[in-house]
Amino acid sequence: MRISHIVIIRRAGLFKFSFKILFGRGATVYSILILATGLGLAQAEENKTAKSMQVANNISFRVQASQELLYRGLFTEEARSSRVQFQRSYRVESRCLVLETEKNSSHLACLTILKQRNNPATLPTITSEPPATSVRLETFYSDSKGIIQPGHNLGKISLDGPSTIEYGYLVELPKTKLVENDTWETNEDGRPVCIWTVLGTEMVQGVKCIKLIGTQQTEDWGKTRADRQAWKRTDNVWIHPQLGVAQKLERTIEIKEPAHNEPSQKSTLRVELETSLVYPGQLFQDRKKEIQLATNYRESANSYTQDIGKYTPQTKALIRQVKTQSEIMSQTPYRDAIIQTTKRLENILKGDSSESVIMPVSATSLQTARLGYKAPDFIAQNMLKQESVRLARLEGKSILLVFYNPKSPLSTEILDFARTMQTNHGNSVTVLGMSVIDDNEIVKKQAEASKLNFAVLNGSGLRSSYGLESTPKILLLDAKGIVRLNCLGWGQETQSEINSELKRNIDKD
Repeated sequence: MRISHIVIIRRAGLFKFSFKILFGRGATVYSILILATGLGLAQAEENKTAKSMQVANNISFRVQASQELLYRGLFTEEARSSRVQFQRSYRVESRCLVLETEKNSSHLACLTILKQRNNPATLPTITSEPPATSVRLETFYSDSKGIIQPGHNLGKISLDGPSTIEYGYLVELPKTKLVENDTWETNEDGRPVCIWTVLGTEMVQGVKCIKLIGTQQTEDWGKTRADRQAWKRTDNVWIHPQLGVAQKLERTIEIKEPAHNEPSQKSTLRVELETSLVYPGQLFQDRKKEIQLATNYRESANSYTQDIGKYTPQTKALIRQVKTQSEIMSQTPYRDAIIQTTKRLENILKGDSSESVIMPVSATSLQTARLGYKAPDFIAQNMLKQESVRLARLEGKSILLVFYNPKSPLSTEILDFARTMQTNHGNSVTVLGMSVIDDNEIVKKQAEASKLNFAVLNGSGLRSSYGLESTPKILLLDAKGIVRLNCLGWGQETQSEINSELKRNIDKD
């Protein structure tokens, strides 16, 4: 019987190779060599398959007290529709300092700083570094699998705008070994489950990382409903095998408006682990002390601001006390959290209670204009000229937004009032007509008849962000873009209220 091939059965499947048996001198030795080669190839193939199946052993969050992880990157977001376009970006810096570790738990402090790039509302400075838009410090506990323990104030990752506290570098990992194409689920209160998948391994900054992808979306993402938004969040995470945290994180969030098939909003976060340093002795203690001072300061400030009129002396004393303590302490990056609280208290004492941070917004609704908060920025088309107008670029004096329907019988009276406001207070206020219908012909004809002396913008795409359930609606913004008056409806009282509030704003500015 002549043998022409051999089939080897192994764990990963069948391996087959063919050869010819030679007869004559040296044939036996030659055949043995061929057989050995075949066995070697089979073993190599098996090792290759095993390698592709299991990408890592049991990965866990491995850090030590005094270790600090520093992430830096960029957050960008854009909103696009046929009527409104909006873009902005932020530099992101997030530090995670390990305060202490126990057997299966780590006490962490996270400081996130956001700095808006090319902010039209910010004057240029000598340095190219923009001022902080948001500074937030939180402490919390995490176990060895990246599961954040209850009792924290982190909140959820924001779906609309940048998260003021960024902790996405911690991923809830399974207790088993990571195997390629393996999946698991993580839960988040009030949101759909997130499905994670192991994609394999990939080099990032010289580190062989385990690449994961996490997908979380509303059940109607594929077919949006007419009464609510749909959203999808995708996290690509490259896990550092020794640390058990992200070496690199890319997060994309897309939002579809009700009854729309294409996303109208998209945001992307990209951060990478820049350093992972262990601070010895006093260097660690300096950081720890500033974190404790910042945390206590914020808690005391929050208790006083509930009734600032009653606690004005205590608030001023608190500011002086913290300033004195800070002067004798070594400054660390966590000083920014102390400075942020001081600025907030000083603004409140001056009568400005608006928050200077970016407010995270619920996933069920867009950011909306609210009294005491910064009005949502937008770019809208001027319906009387071939130009676009951005709200943020008009800051510096009060802004009167007049939302109206050109087809309404009240529109002529409303526009006459707006024209008078522009004529009498043009040096102190910018009046903007905001048509809620997209009809240039009607708007231009009415503007000519009313002899308008202000721009009329296409406001039909701002129904969600400005709560335009009905019109007329008039909003007065102060010089910083904060909503100071929000009037719905029209009458003599409305005009008096607008005049009174505008006078207060002019006197204040």
